Amino acid sequence: PLWVVKILEADAPLFFNPFFVCMSFSISMRKVLRILLVANEDRNLLQSRWYSTEWKLRNGLIRNDHLVLFFSDRDVARELSLLPSKKFGVKKMNLKLVETVRHFAPHIVLFGHADLCSNDTFEAIRLAAPGVRLAQFNVDATFRVKTMKKFAGRARHMDASFITTCDAAGLKPLLLRNQSIYFMPNPVDASIETSRVHDQPASSLDWDGQFLGTGIEKRAEQLDYIATNLPTGYRFSVRGRATEGKHLVSASYFNALAQGASSPNLPLDDARPAAYLYSSDRIAQLLGSGVLAYTQADAGLSALYEDGIVEWKDRASLVENMARFGRDDTARRTIAGIGHRLAHERMSSTLVSAAMIETIMEWPLSHSYAWPTDPIL
Repeated sequence: PLWVVKILEADAPLFFNPFFVCMSFSISMRKVLRILLVANEDRNLLQSRWYSTEWKLRNGLIRNDHLVLFFSDRDVARELSLLPSKKFGVKKMNLKLVETVRHFAPHIVLFGHADLCSNDTFEAIRLAAPGVRLAQFNVDATFRVKTMKKFAGRARHMDASFITTCDAAGLKPLLLRNQSIYFMPNPVDASIETSRVHDQPASSLDWDGQFLGTGIEKRAEQLDYIATNLPTGYRFSVRGRATEGKHLVSASYFNALAQGASSPNLPLDDARPAAYLYSSDRIAQLLGSGVLAYTQADAGLSALYEDGIVEWKDRASLVENMARFGRDDTARRTIAGIGHRLAHERMSSTLVSAAMIETIMEWPLSHSYAWPTDPIL
C-alpha cells in the first residue's frame, strides 16, 4: 500500500503493530530488480516470434515492476561473426555477455534456451556481479535428448531451473541438482493472446477444427487419421509446416488461429506416454485465444485448466470429441470460455514470472499459485 511506502521513505517512527511490521518487511524484501534476460530475440527473422515464452516472460517481469534487459545470445553471436553463421561469433558473444553483466549489474540473469553460453561464462558472470542469482527456463519435453542434456548442463550452474513439465521420472536420469528444478506453466499474455474465439459462433468462423504446426514424427499420421475419420461436413484444416513446408508466424499465425473453433493439441507421437503436465506452448496460445483445446488425457492438464479443456485417450476418442463439439456449438463455446478465463486468470505471464522471481530470490510466495510450486526433484 502507498501509505506504507511513504512512511518507510520518510523514515518515520513506527508504532508497534505486528501486522504492520510484517507487511512493511515484506515490501522491503520485494525490491525492484534488474533482470538480464538471455534468450533468442529472433532479430534475424524480424522478431516474428514475438509470442514466444521469452517475450511473454519479459512482459510479465515488466508488469511486476522489474527492469528487463534483453540479450539475444544467438543474434549477438551471428552479428559478431565474420561469416554468415553464429558459430564463428560464439566466443565473442560470451565475452559481450559478461561485459553486459558488468555494466548492468543485474540481480538476476535469466537464461532461456541459451545453448551458446559456456560454463566458464556462468562463473565469469558471478565474478562480474557478486551476489547475482542465475536461473533458466526450458519449454521442451524430457524426451528431447539433446535439449535435456544442455538443460542439465546449465542446471548445475543455476540457482533455480524451470521447465514446462512435472515429469519427475523423465528428469531424474539427468542427475540434476536436487531442490533446484521447478515446474512452470506455459504463460498466457493478455497483450499477445487477444482473440476471444469462444465468443463467436462456429458458423462465423472458417473452420470447425484446425491444426497449425509441423507434421514431424507421428504428427502427419495423426492428422491423416483425424481428417479421414471426421464426419462429412466437418470443416477441418491443417496449415503450417505440416502442409505448406514453412512455419506460419507473426500476425498471420494469430489471425489464422482465430479462424478455428477448436484445435487438437497433438503430441509429436501419441503412442509415447505423455509427460505429466507437459504441453508445448500451443496450449497457452489456444486457450488464451478462446479456442477449444483437445489434449492428451495422460498429460493431466485438467489439473491446471479443470473443465476448460477436453481430454482424449486415443485417436478414436479425439475424433469422437471433435465431432461432438462440432455438433454442439453451445457446449464448445462454454468449455472454451472456461479455458480462456482460467488461462488468463491463473497462468498469466504476470503470475508465472512473479512465481519464478519469488522462487529465484527465495522470497515467500505472494500467491496461492494454481500449479505445483515445490521442487520437482
